[in-house]
Amino acid sequence: MLPTPAARLLAFLACCLGVTFTPAAAYRKGVRQRVEAVAGREAVLPCVVGNIEASDMVYVVLWYRNGNKEPIYSYDNRPGRLQASEERHLVKSHLLQGRVNFRPGHQPALHIKPVRSTDQANYTCRVDFRIATSRRTHLSLHVVVPPDAPILKAGGQRATDGVLGPLQEGTSLEITCSVAGGVPPPTVVWKRDGEVLDSTAESRSPALTINRLSILQLTRDYHNAKLTCVASNNNVTAPARASVTVKMNLRPLVTRIEAPPKWLRVGREFEIACVVAGSRPHPNVTWTIGTVTSLTPLIAETEHGVNMSTSRVKVVASRRHHGQRLTCTSVNPLFPLARLTDSTLLNVTYPPVATIELGRGVSSVVKEGEDVYFDCNVDSNPPTYKISWFRRSQAILHHPAEGVLLSGNSLALRRITRHQAGPYTCAASNVEGDAHSPPLTLHVNYAPVCAVGGSGRVLATGLGQQVNVTCRVEAAPRSVRYSWVFNNSLVSHRLPGDQIFVTSDGGSVVHFVARTHQDYGTLQCWAQNTVGRMTQPCLFHVVPAGRPEQPQGCLVVNKTYNSLAVECTPGFDGGLRQEFIAKVFEAVTGRGQANVTAESPNFTLEGLTPGLDYIIQVTARNKLGSSDPVRLEALTYKMAENRMRDEQGGEGNGGGGPGGGMLLVSLAAVATVVVVLVAAGLAGRCLWARRHERDLITGGSRSTRGYSAPPEKHSGRLSGEEATDDDELHFEVPTISLEAHREPRTDSRLPQSADPPWITAPHDEQRQAAAESRSTASPGGRDGRDVA
Repeated sequence: MLPTPAARLLAFLACCLGVTFTPAAAYRKGVRQRVEAVAGREAVLPCVVGNIEASDMVYVVLWYRNGNKEPIYSYDNRPGRLQASEERHLVKSHLLQGRVNFRPGHQPALHIKPVRSTDQANYTCRVDFRIATSRRTHLSLHVVVPPDAPILKAGGQRATDGVLGPLQEGTSLEITCSVAGGVPPPTVVWKRDGEVLDSTAESRSPALTINRLSILQLTRDYHNAKLTCVASNNNVTAPARASVTVKMNLRPLVTRIEAPPKWLRVGREFEIACVVAGSRPHPNVTWTIGTVTSLTPLIAETEHGVNMSTSRVKVVASRRHHGQRLTCTSVNPLFPLARLTDSTLLNVTYPPVATIELGRGVSSVVKEGEDVYFDCNVDSNPPTYKISWFRRSQAILHHPAEGVLLSGNSLALRRITRHQAGPYTCAASNVEGDAHSPPLTLHVNYAPVCAVGGSGRVLATGLGQQVNVTCRVEAAPRSVRYSWVFNNSLVSHRLPGDQIFVTSDGGSVVHFVARTHQDYGTLQCWAQNTVGRMTQPCLFHVVPAGRPEQPQGCLVVNKTYNSLAVECTPGFDGGLRQEFIAKVFEAVTGRGQANVTAESPNFTLEGLTPGLDYIIQVTARNKLGSSDPVRLEALTYKMAENRMRDEQGGEGNGGGGPGGGMLLVSLAAVATVVVVLVAAGLAGRCLWARRHERDLITGGSRSTRGYSAPPEKHSGRLSGEEATDDDELHFEVPTISLEAHREPRTDSRLPQSADPPWITAPHDEQRQAAAESRSTASPGGRDGRDVA
C-alpha cells in the first residue's frame, strides 16, 4: 500500500524539523514539561501533534490554563469552513489579548510575547483529530525575573569607582554584594579573576540577596586582583556583575646586595649595589658598616623604578674595615616594623671547620642492609671547593653500583654491610687550606656469619671416637644462640642440647661421636641474634679418619756445601694431627745422612758432606700410618769451589790495594791446603764405602751416623708397616739409562753432569770409580726435582 499525501507530509516534517511524533496513546497519559521564559521576552509553549494516519488530520487545537474547563485559546482547522486564516484563532482570555499567538507550522506552539510574571501557570494543549482520539500536552510555564545589578560595599561605604584601597598588606577585608529583586531569588557568587571565592549567600529574600566576602589576611598576591560579584537566576540572560580592583600597600619583598666583593684591597675604592624589590610605595634604603656595637652610616645614592629600587654606596677600604659587616636595610614608611636587611662580611677568609653528623633519624648503631646518611657541616670563608669522605683514613669514592653516593656535602650508603662499620671523617678544602672533621664511629649490627676459616672444615674420626667440633661466628651484637643440625644422604635431625656447649669466647662446641658408618655426614651450625638468623650455616664435614696424603710441591730451595733446604705444601692430614719426616741418603752408597721430624714440611738438612749427590725422602705421618714418600734429588757444593769463589771475590775487591799481592799468596796457600785435605777425605771415604759394601754382601749390618733409608720396595712387609731407621736404601738398577726418563732440567744456572755411575756399573770397582769421578766433578747437575 503506497503512503497517502498526508503521510508523506508528516514524514517530510519529521525529517526536516527533527520532530518526533509520538503515538496518541502516549499523550493520553499526560506528561508535564517545564518551560522557562524571561519576563519581557517571548515564551514558547510547544504542542506535540504526534503520528497520525495518512487519512486523518488535525481538526481543533485547544489551550487550557491551570486545569480550567474553558479554553483560553482555540485554533479551528476543520475543513469546509470559509474563514480567513486569522479567523481560525480565538483568544478567550483577556489577560493574553494582544500577546498570544498559536503557530501551527512545523513546530506547533503557543507564543506569548512579551511574557509577564502573571503568565506563570500550568498549560494544557489538546489536539482533536478527524479520526484519531484527542491528544494532550501538559506544560508548566515558569517566568524568570532577572535580578538588579549588584551593589558593592566595603567598610560601610559603596565602591563606585571600581577601585578598592589602597589596603595594607596583612590586614583583613570584608566586602558585601547586595542584589535586589529576581524571581526566583538569584545565586550570588564572589569570583577572583574567574576563580570562585565564595558561593554562599548570608541572606536571601524575594526582595534582597546578600553575599559577604571575608578575607582574614590580605597577601601581596591580592594587589591588582579583580574581585567580581556575579548574580544569576537563569540560563537565558547574562548574569549581573559588579567588579572592583584591589590596590595594596606592600612591604619590601627582597633586599639583596648584588655581587658582594670576596676580598678588598686597602686604599682602593669599591662600589656595592643593593636591590630592593616588592615595596609599594617606594622604600627608604640605608647603609651601615661596622659591628653590632658600633655602626657607622654611609651616604648612598638611590634610584626608584616601577617595582624595584637600587641603592649604591662607595667606600674606600681601610684596615679598620677588616672583619666588619656591610649592611643594606630597606623599610616601607607604612610598615616601620617590617625591615629587610642584607649584609656581607668584608675580607674575612679562614680555613674550613668541618663536623660530621648522621642524617635525621639515623643513629650511630644501624642494622646491616639499612641506608645510612652522613652530613658534613662546614664553616668556611671563602666556600669550600671540595668535600672528601674517609673511612679508616681510606678515601671513599662515588660508586652508585656499590651503593656509595656522594652529593654535595652528603654521603649516602645504601644497603650498608658490616664491612662498612668504623670511624668516618669528612674533609673540606678551600683556597685557605684543608680541615678534617672529628671521627664519627658507625656501628653496624648484623646477623651472625661464619668466622673466617670457620666453615667447610673436614674432620676425620674413627668409629666410637669423640670429635669436638667448634663453631665460631661473627655477629653484632655478639650475644647469639646456637643450634646444630646433622645431615647426610640418609637422615637429617637436630642435635640434642646435651651435646652442645658454649665456649668462654662465645662460640659453640658439639661433642660428636660416629658409632656407625651411617653417622658420617655434615654438621650444620646455625646462629641467631637480635638482628636475625644467619642465612648460610657453618658446615663441618665429618669423614672417616685415614692416612695423610703425601706433601705437595716439594722443592730444594737452597743448598750450600754442607746443607740443603727443602720446602713443601702439606696435603690432607687424614683427619688427624700429622707430622713430617725428611730423610737424606747418599745417592751412590744409599747410606743415611740425616733424619729430621717437624710439624711443618719445611726442613733445613745440615751436617752433610760437601760435593755429594743425595736422595731426599719427605713423608707425612699420623696415628694411622704414613703417606707415600716424595723423593728429591740434590747435591751439596764442593768446598774447594767455595774457596775459589772467595779468592776470586778477594781479587775483585782488594787486588788493586797495596797489600793485594800478599793477600793472593795467602789465599793460594789456604786453597792448596784445603784441596789436599778434601782429596784425602774423599779417598778415605771411598775406601770406607767399599768396605761397607763388602759387609752388605756378607750380610753384615753396621750403623751409619744413626740414620738409614727404607728399601724402595716393601720386601714382604704389610702395606701399613713403616720402615725402620736401620734399613738402608736399595735401588733397582734399570737396564736403560735414567737420563732418558728425566724431565728437562729447569735450573740453567747449575752445570749439567752425567748420570751417577752406579746406575750402569754393578761391580764394586765401577762404584769406586764413580765415587772418585764425583769427587772431582763440578757442582750442580741435580736441581731438586721429584724423582719418585
